[in-house]
Order: sequence, then C-alpha cells, then structure tokens
Amino acid sequence: MIKNMGDTETAAPARADGFAADTFETVSGGLKTVGRHLKFRAPFVLPGWMRAWQEVFAPQAALRIRSLRKAGRIAGLAPLRVENGTARLIGNADVCDHLDLVCAAGQQSEFCSALLDHLWIAGIRRLDLHPLRPDSVVIQALVPEARTRGYAVSITEEDVLFEMELPATWEDYLRRLSGKQRHEARRKLRRLEAHASTGFYLVQEPPAIRAALSDFLTLFRQNRSDKAAFMDERMEAYFRLLAEYVPETRIGFLAVDGRPVAAVWCCDVSGTRYLYNSGYDASLSHLSVGILCKVLSIRDGIARGLAKYDFLKGEEAYKHHLGGRPVPIYRCQINLSGA
Repeated sequence: MIKNMGDTETAAPARADGFAADTFETVSGGLKTVGRHLKFRAPFVLPGWMRAWQEVFAPQAALRIRSLRKAGRIAGLAPLRVENGTARLIGNADVCDHLDLVCAAGQQSEFCSALLDHLWIAGIRRLDLHPLRPDSVVIQALVPEARTRGYAVSITEEDVLFEMELPATWEDYLRRLSGKQRHEARRKLRRLEAHASTGFYLVQEPPAIRAALSDFLTLFRQNRSDKAAFMDERMEAYFRLLAEYVPETRIGFLAVDGRPVAAVWCCDVSGTRYLYNSGYDASLSHLSVGILCKVLSIRDGIARGLAKYDFLKGEEAYKHHLGGRPVPIYRCQINLSGA
C-alpha cells in the first residue's frame, strides 16, 4: 500500500489569513473534534475517498489541502491539487461523480472570499473545478464572489446524474412510478421469488465489507466484458482502499438459493444513498437479478429512513424507470488574473 503523504507540507497552525495547511490525516482528526458541524454532501468529498484516489491515481500530485479555522472550528475545507499555477479539486470525473469545496452552513460566502485571497497570495491564477452539482459551494458561492471581483468565469454543462427523494414507505415509492414501471417492478419481484429462495442483505461493518469484496469483484467482472476490463489491478486497489478508508461504504447483495448473484456498491452520506457501482451474474439475467438488486437497495434505503437515492452519473434507462430525475453536472473555470 502506498503511504499517504496527503500534502506537500506538514500540517501547520493557521496562518494570519486563518487557513491551515492540512493532510488527510489532520483533516480527518480535525473533523472528529472541531469539524462535526460540516456537512459532507457526497462520498467523493470525504477525506478517506480523496485519500484513496490520490494514493492510486495521483501519488505524486502536489496537494494543497487548506482548512479555514474560525474560533477553533473548521469553517471550510478546500481540497485542491495544483499544477503549473492551476488548482483543481482532488479527484477526477472518471471515478468521482461530483466534487466540491466543503463549508459550514452560513459560511459559504465568507469562506469563498477568503479562499480567493489565499489562492492569489499563493500564486494560483487559474481554477479548473469539476464535476460540480448546480447546488455546490463552487457554483452557489465561489462563482458569485469571483464575478464580483471581475474575474473571468466559464461554466459549461458536461454530464448529468439522476436522483430522487425517498418517501416514507415502499408502497408510496411504488405509487410514484408510472403504471408500467410499477407493474414491471412487482412482476419481476414475483417471478424471482417464485423461481428461487431469495434475500437481500446489506454489508456495512468494515470487517464484513473486506470479507465481501471478493464476491463483489467477481460479480462486477462477470457482468460484462467492458466492466471486467475496467476492473484492472489498479482499479481493484482503488476499491479496496475505498472499503478501508470510507466507513460510509455499503455493499448490498441479492442472494438466490444462498448464493450472491448481484451486488450494489453504495455509500450512505448525510441521509442519501449513493449508488456507485454494481454487478451481477449474467447467467441469471432472465431473472432480472441486476435491476432487482438496485430495486431492493432502494427498498432497504426507505426502510432505514434515508431521504434520497442518488443513481449518480450516466443516462442508463433504468434510472428513469426507477424514478430518477436528471440533475446537470458542470465544469467551472475561473481566471484569477482578471476578465
């Protein structure tokens, strides 16, 4: 395993501008004490997720992880990587569906103003930030502050994700679907139950997740040839680090006759279940085990009182069929040198 260095500098006390130089370790430790009020709205901005990405995909990257401290609390976090005077968010669109700055409620404008000052002093003249949700801190607070200062800002749509609010009960969810899709969901569930002994279970404790990884990887690779090619040694190392570093990880399995035949890799963060990836035994496609595993993960999320289900990026038809609504994903570029 590559040892995580987190930042090119060691963690340091807050500077005169209130920013502290952090590592993944110091950020994680600080969040347990002075940063509990921060809201991480997706797994991709969690320190553990960023650490896994950096260790596998960019071990030599020059990281600039900065937290703004106010009265002993973390008001905001800027997890950046810098190259040739351009700052980007830690992660990339290939494996991180949306990224962002992290900020305490009510502190967005003040944090973004201070961050722009900090970056200018550090000699950073360009920001290239993506992928971003429309309700991200970047779009909602950093962009208005940059425009107020006369900086050139470019925002382009580059992708779409699908998400939905979860109702209180499973029957309420089914009623939200179109008549055709509601009928299909019920029909497929009845057919599966009629043909075999089945069950859905969620693995969420770290030791159990580590033990379940091999089953997930096997199902992922035997699903399709392109997915097998995607899950090469480096990608497998990445998934194994996610399981190690991200305690919000959940793996849901659909078992038929006591054998796992489909799986979903999810993360439960701030009341939302994020469907990150999935796989299934293609020899049982006639029982729709792949789609039903996703349906059952939705039912499980409702039973646990989650408020939202995020299918993440991609326009696969099942996301429409299961109730997902499109949300655009943006790229934002800011030139700090002026208009």
